[in-house]
Amino acid sequence: MPTVTFNRISEYENRFRKIRLEVNGKLFTKINNGEIKKLELPYGKHYFQAKIDWCTSNILEVELIEDIDIKLMKGKGSTLYRTTFGYKKYLLLQLEVN
Repeated sequence: MPTVTFNRISEYENRFRKIRLEVNGKLFTKINNGEIKKLELPYGKHYFQAKIDWCTSNILEVELIEDIDIKLMKGKGSTLYRTTFGYKKYLLLQLEVN
């Protein structure tokens, strides 16, 4: 089975807060600032999303055929914008190319 590695980039703003990682709409785990988590999933299509309070990340759709790395970081723009109008872009999930 392929391994998915989540790498949460260390940041100052949310350093004491855990971020919830969801796989296919279900809670997988919570990840701390600067932490790396690994998950084995069956081959096929999977959906990943990160959440913190009412704010979310993009939904990353991936067809798993091999091991992948996903980087979790703060979204772009000011904190005020991201917690109000841009709450669906507060976090960013990005597929890393090896």
